[in-house]
Parts: sequence; structure tokens; C-alpha cells
Amino acid sequence: MTEANTNLNIDTEEIEKAESCENEVKESQVKPNIRRGNEIKDWVKSIIIAAFIAVLLMQLIVPTVVREHSMEPSFYGGDYLIVGKINYKLTDPKRGDVIIFKSDIPMNPGEPSQSKKLLIKRIIGLPGDVINISDGEVSINGKVIDEPYINEGGTPGDVVNYVVPKDNYFVMGDNRTVSIDSRRNEVGPVQKDRIVGKALIRLYPFNKIGLIK
Repeated sequence: MTEANTNLNIDTEEIEKAESCENEVKESQVKPNIRRGNEIKDWVKSIIIAAFIAVLLMQLIVPTVVREHSMEPSFYGGDYLIVGKINYKLTDPKRGDVIIFKSDIPMNPGEPSQSKKLLIKRIIGLPGDVINISDGEVSINGKVIDEPYINEGGTPGDVVNYVVPKDNYFVMGDNRTVSIDSRRNEVGPVQKDRIVGKALIRLYPFNKIGLIK
């Protein structure tokens, strides 16, 4: 009887050990699954946050590459700029601001149905200003303005007592001899709702990186 009880105890211990080992195996299988599940959740969370930030940034800023020569010597072809889209929702454009705006000039001349060009110019005249251009000089409200940013050659053309309409802006490129701007009928004054944003930062070339003044 004693021997039988001993065998019974041994069998019970072995069963308990076997069950314990089985539970450990199950736990070891479950834990990696839990870790993988947590890793997937973290990845999904990171992707959602990154996408949200990207969408938010797209609403606030837009990268722009200068393509033409109309803003030399301030900006050259290939300059990479960051344009603030929210600036003029908070404040009105100011004289001297460099802006990007939607024009009516087709990307491909002769194909008016194609998309239109985005232009980069500098605001010269504000709503209500009286603009005069004569002998290469620009006058605003009867006073010749100092323009150290323009290219050599002054400002060609003649404008006589032009009053900038309400909610519009008179813009010109810094390279006045080649710039197609508010002096030309193709562009004319720029309505505020056509302004994409204000040029804020130059990121490239690296030796000119910095805020745009």
C-alpha cells in the first residue's frame, strides 16, 4: 500500500511538471504574439501621426523652386524656397513682400486649356496706391521709392497715375528688364485671393540659406 501511494505521488508530480512545462510553452508562444501586436499598433500609430503632420504642413507651407530669371539678383533659377500659405490669412500683404501667386499665363503657350503658371514677384503697390513709372524710376503716391534689390537697368516702361484696385497688389520682378508683371496686361494687378503665399525661407543653395527679407 505504501509503495502504491509512492508511485501515485510520483505520477502526480510528473503530471504537474508536464502541465507546468506546457503552460510555459503556451506563454512563450503568446508573448511574441502580444509583442508583435504591440509593434504593429506602434507602427500604425506612427504612420497616422506622420500623415497628420504632413497634411498639416501642407496646409501651412509649400516648397517652391524658382524656374525663371525675373527675380535676379535676389533669386536665381534653382533656388529652393519655403512659402508660407497661412501668413496672409492672419495679416495683409506688405510692400516689399516676395509672393507666389496664380497667374492666367498658360504653362504651354498656345494651349490655354493647360494649367497656368505660378509666378514669383515682389509687392510694390498696395490697394489704393497711385503708381507712376518714368525714366526708369518708380513713384508711389508721388514719392520715388528706393529699390536696392533690383537688377541693373532700372524699371523700363511707363505707367501714369495707376491706382491699385481694392484687394489687389501691384507686383514686379526684381529683374525689371525681363520680368512679366503688373506692368503687362498678361498679369496686371494681383487679386489677394490669387496669392498662394509669402516666400519665407531659402533652403538652397546652402550658402544662401536663411530667412527671406
